[in-house]
Amino acid sequence: MTQLTITPAPADLWKDIRSTETFPILAETRDRIRQQMQQARVSFDELAPSIESDPALCMNLLMLAARQHPGCVEQISGAAGCLSLLGMQELVKLMKKMTVIEPWPEKQNEIAYRRAIMCARFAGNLAAEWSAIKGTQSSSYARWSTMLTMAPLWSWLLHWPQAANWQYRVSQGDSLQRAAEQIFGADEKHWLLVLRHLHMPQMAQQVYSPEDKPDSRQWRILRHHDPRDLDNQRPLIHLCQAPAMTSLMANQLAWHLHMAPTGKHTERWLTLTCHWLGKPLHQIAPKVRLLQLQTSRQQHSTLGTGLHLLLSPHPVAEPYPFIAGDDAAHDGTDTTGTETATTQTKAAATTAATTTTEAGKPESAEAQSQPSGGDEARHIDHAYMKKLLNQLQQEPDSFGDWHFLMKCMLKGVTEGLGLPQACVALLNKDKTRLKIIYTEGVSADDPLRRFNVDLTRPSLFTRLLEKTAGLMLTPDNREKFLNHLPASVTDLIPSQSVMMSINAGASPIGLVMGFADAQQAEISQAEYAGFKNLCMIASQSLATLRANTLKNKAAGRPH
Repeated sequence: MTQLTITPAPADLWKDIRSTETFPILAETRDRIRQQMQQARVSFDELAPSIESDPALCMNLLMLAARQHPGCVEQISGAAGCLSLLGMQELVKLMKKMTVIEPWPEKQNEIAYRRAIMCARFAGNLAAEWSAIKGTQSSSYARWSTMLTMAPLWSWLLHWPQAANWQYRVSQGDSLQRAAEQIFGADEKHWLLVLRHLHMPQMAQQVYSPEDKPDSRQWRILRHHDPRDLDNQRPLIHLCQAPAMTSLMANQLAWHLHMAPTGKHTERWLTLTCHWLGKPLHQIAPKVRLLQLQTSRQQHSTLGTGLHLLLSPHPVAEPYPFIAGDDAAHDGTDTTGTETATTQTKAAATTAATTTTEAGKPESAEAQSQPSGGDEARHIDHAYMKKLLNQLQQEPDSFGDWHFLMKCMLKGVTEGLGLPQACVALLNKDKTRLKIIYTEGVSADDPLRRFNVDLTRPSLFTRLLEKTAGLMLTPDNREKFLNHLPASVTDLIPSQSVMMSINAGASPIGLVMGFADAQQAEISQAEYAGFKNLCMIASQSLATLRANTLKNKAAGRPH
C-alpha cells in the first residue's frame, strides 16, 4: 500500500488562470433572473437576492464594475451596489453572453464547479451570521467577500480537471490553505496576480496572506481553548478579530458541512469556530443547522449544504475521490474517503458526467470520454442517465421500495452507461456470503447467476465491502486482484468489469457490478467514473428511502 501521488498543477497553467474573464453561471440563476426582468418594473434591490444566490454571477458583475469604475471594489458590499454602478442594460448584455452550467452536468469538472459555487453561497451565509455576532464588519460585506473568496479555485476547476484533488484533500481533513499548497503550489506571487486580476475584495484577498492567519501553534491553541481565557495570547486574539478570519472560518466549515455534516473534521472546525467566536457550542450548533436549512431553501437544493446527509439515521459522508493524473500509477481500485491505494496500472486523464471529479488536462472532454481498444462502441444515453440521477437525488420516495430502486439503478448501468450486463450482489444476514440478487441483461441460464462468494476468507470482495470502494478490472490487472478466489468465482467475472460497494446509510450492504462484452471497447475512465457516481447517488437515495420508510412506519402511515 502506498500513498496516492498528488500531481502538482502545471506551472504554465497559471497564465490561463490569470486570464479568466468570466465564470459560467448556474442555469437556474439565468432562468430566474430572466423571468424577473420580464416584469414591467423591477428594481436593483429586487434582483439582488437572485444574483447573490449565484456567487459566479456576483464575481462576473464585480469584475465588470471594477473594469468600468476603477477603485470601486471596496465600495461594493452586494449585487445591488454593482448594479447601481453598471445599470440594468449592462446586466442584460452580461446575461446574454454568459455560459451556463446545467443542473445535471455531464462533465466532471462542471459538476465539481457547480458544487463549489453552491458551497460558496453557504459560506457567505455563515460569514454574515459570524459577522453579526462579532460586530467587526457589516454582514452584507462579509457575505459578499466570503462568497467570492474561492474564485481562484473555480477558475482552476474550469482549466484543469485534476484541480478537484483540492476537494479530495479537504475531504481528507486538510485545511483550505494546505490543500491549495499541495495541489497548486505555495508560490504566493501566483495567487496575488490572480487575485488582482479578478479584482477580489480586500477581505477575500487577505485569506491568501499568511500574515493574516494563525500559525500551526496558534491553530492548536484555538482547537482546545478560547484564547480570551488564556494569558499571553494577545497576538492570537488580534488575529481572531481580522476580517479575513471570518471568511476563512466560514469557508472551512461550509466545505466540511457540505461533505460530512456529522464527520470528525466538521466537528473539529465547529469547535474551532466556537473558540474563535468566543461562544459555546450549544449556541452555535443550532445556528449552523438553521443556516443549512435556510441556504438549502434559497438554492432549492441541499447539495451545497450537505443537509440531505442528515436524513440518514447513521452518519453519512460524501468525500471527494482522488483524481489520478496522466503519470499517476494506481491499481484501478479507489476507496472513497481513504488516502491509500495499491499501485499498478496507469490511469488516463478523463472528463466524466458525474459527481466524482476527474483528472488530466491535455485532451478535450469529448476526446477523453471516448472508449478505446475495441471494435464495438457502447451506446451511452446521457438523457436517460440525467433523468435517473435527478429522480434518485430529488425524489427517492418515488421508487416505492428499494427493490424497484435497485432495478432502476441497474437500468442506469445498462441503458445509461451502455454496459450490456449489470447486477447487484447482496450480503446475507451473517455477512458471510455475497450472492447476486438483482440482474439486468443477464439471461435465465447465464452462469453468472451462480455467483456466490465465501466472505469468511480474505479476498478482493471482503476488501470492497469494508467501506465505500470501487474497482475497475481489466485484462491486465484481473489476475492480481482475483488470485485469492476460486475458479468457480473468477470464471464468472468477465475480463472487463466495474464494481462498487453500496450502502443504505451505514456500512456496505452489497456490491454493484457492470460488465462489458469482450468484443466491445475497453471501459474508459470516464465510464468508470460515471458508474461510481451512479452507485454513490443510489446509496444516498437508499439511505433517504430507508429513513422515510422507518419514519412512516413509526407514525403508522402507509409506505
